Amino acid sequence: MNKITFCSYPDFNESKNTYGLKNYNNDTIKHILNTIDQEVTFYLLDDVPNEWLNIVSKKVKIIFNCAEIPFTQIQTECQKK
Repeated sequence: MNKITFCSYPDFNESKNTYGLKNYNNDTIKHILNTIDQEVTFYLLDDVPNEWLNIVSKKVKIIFNCAEIPFTQIQTECQKK
């Protein structure tokens, strides 16, 4: 069973498998929920304070700009074992 966590300001999560999402929308979230089958945390990075963003940027593996990449790229990167 997958465990997908979405974190937004001001929360943090200590998961090892973390990514950031910029310019996401409901379709992005639905795609992630329907296709990712690993434990993963996504930080939602739109309209957040700089100090929180700086801390999160150090925690995440990759920040995906959903306006510039296809859903499949998120899925492929997050499914790596």
